[in-house]
Amino acid sequence: MKKKISVLGLLLSFLFIFQFSGPVYAESSGIMELVGLLSNQLKVTDDQATGGAGALFKMAKDNLPETDYSKVAEALPGIGSLIQSAPKISESAAGFSEKLGGAAEGMGALSKAAENVNKLAAVSDQFSQLGLDKGMVSQFIPVILNYANSKGGETIMNLLKSVWQ
Repeated sequence: MKKKISVLGLLLSFLFIFQFSGPVYAESSGIMELVGLLSNQLKVTDDQATGGAGALFKMAKDNLPETDYSKVAEALPGIGSLIQSAPKISESAAGFSEKLGGAAEGMGALSKAAENVNKLAAVSDQFSQLGLDKGMVSQFIPVILNYANSKGGETIMNLLKSVWQ
């Protein structure tokens, strides 16, 4: 009798664990699919693909309204872990961004242009830390946009495009 109870307990524990592992696996497989696409198409390492995508998704998170970013995150599960894997922005890049933004503040179109340069300077810095030149940013974007379109549709792709282009 005791053996039956312990087998039953083990079986229930097993089922309980696997009940919650599905979404984690789905999230992980989605990330791995994107990382694989970037690695294969752009001939970069998995670490470079992960960090580069994370840098771009961090830029999207920082620049989209929260409701729009939530739509992106829901359509592309796992981008939060990509963001966490992105290199931190160096102090020199952050300082440059602050100076440029302050110099153009209140100048309308010039201020908007400075804001876009700031965003790209941060991402370029992160790509540099990954051993990628800044030209790779423009190669990552279409691969990620195509992926976003295939997983979340045109709306999700356009939300990301609005930040990156």
